[in-house]
Amino acid sequence: MIPWNYADARKDDISQLVYLSNLIGADPDLVQPGGGNTSVKLEEPDLFGCTVRALAVKGSGTDLRTIGPSGFTHLYLDRLALLAGRESLSDEEMMALMRACMLFPDRDPVPSVETPLHSLLPYRFVAHTHDVATLSLSDTPHAREHVRRIFGKAVAFLEYVRPGFPLAKRLAERFSEGPPRDAIALVMEKHGLAAWGDTAQECYERLRDVIEKAEAYVAEQSSRKRVFGPSAVAPLADAARRDLAAAVLPVIRGELARQGWRAVLYLDDSAETLEAICDERFAEVAARGVMTPEHILRAGVRPLVVNSPEPAVGAQQRAGAGATSTAGGLVAAPLHDAIREAMGRFHADYLRYAKTNGQDHPIPDYLKTIVVPGLGVICAGRDRRSALVAAACYRATMRAMAGAEAVERFEFLSDAGACEMEYWPLERRKIAEGAGTRGELEDKAAIIIGAASGIGRATAERFAAAGAHLVLVDLDLDGAAALADGINAATPERAFAAAANVADPEAVANAFREAVLRFGGIDVLFYSPGVAPELHSVAEMPDAEIEAQMAVHFRGAVAATREAARVMLEQRTGGRLIYNASKAAFVPGERAAAYGAAKAALVHYVRNAASELGRHGITANYINADAVDTPLFRALVRERAQERGQTEEETLAHYAERSVLREATVPPEAVAEAALWLASDHSAHTTGCVITVGGGAEGFPR
Repeated sequence: MIPWNYADARKDDISQLVYLSNLIGADPDLVQPGGGNTSVKLEEPDLFGCTVRALAVKGSGTDLRTIGPSGFTHLYLDRLALLAGRESLSDEEMMALMRACMLFPDRDPVPSVETPLHSLLPYRFVAHTHDVATLSLSDTPHAREHVRRIFGKAVAFLEYVRPGFPLAKRLAERFSEGPPRDAIALVMEKHGLAAWGDTAQECYERLRDVIEKAEAYVAEQSSRKRVFGPSAVAPLADAARRDLAAAVLPVIRGELARQGWRAVLYLDDSAETLEAICDERFAEVAARGVMTPEHILRAGVRPLVVNSPEPAVGAQQRAGAGATSTAGGLVAAPLHDAIREAMGRFHADYLRYAKTNGQDHPIPDYLKTIVVPGLGVICAGRDRRSALVAAACYRATMRAMAGAEAVERFEFLSDAGACEMEYWPLERRKIAEGAGTRGELEDKAAIIIGAASGIGRATAERFAAAGAHLVLVDLDLDGAAALADGINAATPERAFAAAANVADPEAVANAFREAVLRFGGIDVLFYSPGVAPELHSVAEMPDAEIEAQMAVHFRGAVAATREAARVMLEQRTGGRLIYNASKAAFVPGERAAAYGAAKAALVHYVRNAASELGRHGITANYINADAVDTPLFRALVRERAQERGQTEEETLAHYAERSVLREATVPPEAVAEAALWLASDHSAHTTGCVITVGGGAEGFPR
């Protein structure tokens, strides 16, 4: 654990609470993203100016790692004390009463369900962690005995009850006069550790003392045996593993979508993870659950472990010796079938589990963790950030499982207890709240080629505003990366930049591979790279100009379509292919024959793609953009003006005159709006279509 640095902790209570929280949140062995709670009891003025005894506790939806003063909810302690006298309380009643206890209801976040627990513990500073060490003790059949053996009377113990009011009520009943006199902390079975102190530093030092003793005990027990048994599968070599992952992630993502949940995937193939999941007993232990009920919402009740078919394993190992190109093809095929079959069985088993425990309407996001020995742990989330949280939680679970197995035996909740937690309305509301703000492309992963400037950049910004996950590809990696940074500043983990020269099919394939590894699949391709035409008469058109135009505007599109279609066909969930064509595809442009021919070839190719792929739910459409105000168009205007002996303003006036809308240029955002419609589900019944953006009558498709 990180040592306490008093110089970093300010003197007032809230500043110390923030420092305590951030210190705990920085250690993934103590809490995982969004988990854990901290609080302080203090005196402060309320809205009426009266000094009252209050509880400041981490609010719902905040994260200890990043929380600041505004992330805490302030409540009247005397009103909260009345909860202890209630015999029963529904979740709705508990939340209504806690809202009535808030000092600043219009300012603070919604109270956490752990608020009653913090109010009943009679100490100034309280920290509640989901730490691996103590959960390694309490996720065992004889948890109480292990805690007593290590800590004696210094740490109290409370058997498992559901978090929220039941946990607080049990605490009030068991310790009506407070926890044992000499206790510095409380282990809550399968629910973590609470430590306390008169100061934030004392609270932290006690927490640290308990956890370090637990860690030492678990380490001693672990040194005597290999907890998950001998290795059964060898991890693949790095290159082969990543190639295989790129081949199978779309299969998993597609199966989840067909079962009702469109998710983003994250592959955890760290050395620690691979070592654990390749052991022969891992699947048996993993089937028992996760390390704490709070992780059910984030990582699911239990993972699906997919056993690779033997022929595939052998081929994968050969690929690991150097044949990386085969990992995405021949090697993956048997594993594809194994994954689909395993996910189908898991779905059927889950339906029985839910029905047995009184749930006739199964939740769609029940499967969040999929383990493929040799490959890694694949975590699903409604967005990449959620998938990363699931991965962090499951890494902690694997460590707790190993610790519990070393101490005794890993044991989680009964199916009834797990199902109660999984369907708990106060937990499910977090999913519902997130779904209520989803944009048109929230569940889509899009790759935009030519994203660093012009139409591509405007489209990336529009897609980001609609909630898409984006892979931004451009020859200008710095420009694409700067755009990704801007998008991620507003919505973290939504955009990723990659460099590619579209004239190189291998570079295009690598960009798609990175897109799949980043998000698990692809739903939308927007192809919009451009190279300005050099103006030559047809009698003098050099081969180099023809090659440059065809390479970027046609052959690059063919390579991108090939890669996108492969992923979409594996997903079996349809897809959207969108291309930025041009007026030049329909109307001859003087001294720009190579440019127009390349764009015309693109248009005809897109029509073929629409015809062939439509039966798979994959649409292919293109945009006929004219006089769009981009760097490429401005360069063309300058060249036209020089050729005609005009100023740029005079040339632009000509463009305005020919436009039926009397616009010299069209903003790239107008093209982005058309691309958004074609990328969304609104265009599901439209394919082989052209949308004209621009006011030139001569550009109307004929």
